[in-house]
Amino acid sequence: MNFEKIELAKDYDGLRVQFNALKAIAISQQAKLEHYQKTIHRFSFERVVQLEAELESEKEMNALLTKELETKELEDESNIN
Repeated sequence: MNFEKIELAKDYDGLRVQFNALKAIAISQQAKLEHYQKTIHRFSFERVVQLEAELESEKEMNALLTKELETKELEDESNIN
């Protein structure tokens, strides 16, 4: 639809119809915007939770690898002496 070519109604009743239609469109767009903002917020929050879980998993893995490395270094030192 080409909105630039919409003509203004010539009478009061026509103007009221146009106004009410425009108001309904604005309310609908506002509701869509609020819905999408909530959706984005929810997805953003879920992503943060996911990233925190991944970080904790990596920390645990790093701790295990560090412990293994320290154990290996101690064994190597024991074998040298």
